[in-house]
Formats: sequence, structure tokens, C-alpha cells
Amino acid sequence: MTSYKMITNDESLWGSLYLPLQEKKTRNNALRIVLFGSTNAGALVVDSLLRYERKYPDSLSLVAVATDDPADPNTRISVNKRIWKYYNEDEMLLLRNKVIDLSTRGGVPCYTGSIKTAYFREMLSEWSPDVILMCCFGQIVDPFIFEYPVYGMYNFHPSDLAANIGVGAQPFQDTMKYGNSTSMMTIHHVNELIDRGPVVGFSSKINIKKADGQYPVSILSLQEKIPSISGWLGVELIREVLKHKEEGIQKPVEGIDFAGRTPKHIQQKLLEPANDDLSDMYTLPLHDALL
Repeated sequence: MTSYKMITNDESLWGSLYLPLQEKKTRNNALRIVLFGSTNAGALVVDSLLRYERKYPDSLSLVAVATDDPADPNTRISVNKRIWKYYNEDEMLLLRNKVIDLSTRGGVPCYTGSIKTAYFREMLSEWSPDVILMCCFGQIVDPFIFEYPVYGMYNFHPSDLAANIGVGAQPFQDTMKYGNSTSMMTIHHVNELIDRGPVVGFSSKINIKKADGQYPVSILSLQEKIPSISGWLGVELIREVLKHKEEGIQKPVEGIDFAGRTPKHIQQKLLEPANDDLSDMYTLPLHDALL
């Protein structure tokens, strides 16, 4: 049984709008969040934000999610250049539907079409986000979007951007080209330069080699391992944004020591070897705030 009704029209250019059958109520003063995210990484952030909201309903509300629709023949998300090229169509649909189902079952609308349309701009204005998060999303964001939220828009990127490693659509390949044995998730502000916005912070080091010192055979192993910290980072970032809100600081967060705040047991988990088992999601413990 589905948890949504699907609305399709030409205004979205591709994809659809999925509206939850049971829409949740948002507390008037809650921090309004919109997420642009796809794959299991984006799903981790959706899940963590919904868990946080259920525990602290007065604090925040995930009001909408936008995700990739890589299986739509009209989509323009650089499918052949991004991580999607490593999945077959059935796998693409499973990942797309995972984000749609997580969102709509949580009472949150999910959009899979173009974000460069008047149709989407009108929706974004209706959603009225205070902050926007982006994790593994395939469309380029324009100024109307990243300048909209008072507390900023933040992207989660799976490489060391501060060292100029992994900018663009092939972060894993670029990291391996340098021979690095570890990588990280970087969170940075979104601006007109792809992956070049000011860095807010980065995760603890993440081991990307197997126990034998070699890289996994498939890039998809690293696609699961490096972003496995995304849910934890999303909660920590939003807690900092909430502090700004409580203190009346109406501007984006500039810097967070994510690595220093990460509990030792999670740091140790991230340093465990990678492997060639593509069913391994490298699952991490939930953020302490969710327990």
C-alpha cells in the first residue's frame, strides 16, 4: 500500500510530486527544513531528521524533500557522469522509491522533477524553508534556491574539499587517484560555484581501503561507506542551526568541528576497513540526540 498520491504534469519537466496521504502538522515556531537528497546517503538524512522531529516536535520540521529521478528518460541530472551510472534501472528505482517512501510515510511531500522551473520556485516559496540541506543530489542549484533560507544552504560532499580533492561528479575516483587511504564527508555552503562554497566542517577520517590495503573493486562500496556518517552530521548541523535560531542569530553557521564532536565509538567504526560486499551499508549508531 502506498503512502502517497502522485501528481504529474508538464510543469515539472520530468518526475512527479508525491504528496503524503497523511500530512503531518508543523509547529508554528519549528525550524523549517527542506532536503535535497538521493541514494542511501540522502535517505539517511531524511531518516535522522524525521527521528529528531518525532523526539523534539517543537524544534524542527522537515517540510519537503526533493530527490533524483534517474530512471525518467527526460531527467537532466548527469546520470552518465554521476554515481547513478553504476546502478542498473531496477536499483535506481529502489533508491528513488526509498527516499519517496521514507518522506511520505513521515508526512513529508517528495518532489522528483526539475528545480529550475517556476513550478518548483512556487513550491519552495510555499515550503518557506529556514534552512536547506543537500546530500547526493544531481541538479545544479541556482541563486533563488541557495539564497532563500535565512540560515543557509549546506551540501554534504564525500571528499576532502578543503584539500581540493574530489570537486565535482567523481569524488571517489579523485581521492583514489591521490592514493589516499582515508577520506571524509565535507559540509560546505552552497553558492554559484559547484562544490566550492566555504567549508563549514568535515567528518572524522573514514578508512576507504580494505584490510589488504587495496581499494574496493566497486565504487559503490565507497558510496555507502563515506556517506554513512551523513545522518549523524545532519543532526549535528541542525543542532547548531537551532542554537543560532534560539540566540536570534539570523545568518548561516560558519564553522563546526564535526570531527572533534564525533564520539570515539563512531570514529573507530569509520576507521574499520572497507570491503567488497555491496550489501554492506556500513551502518553507524544513531546520533546521541536521537537515543
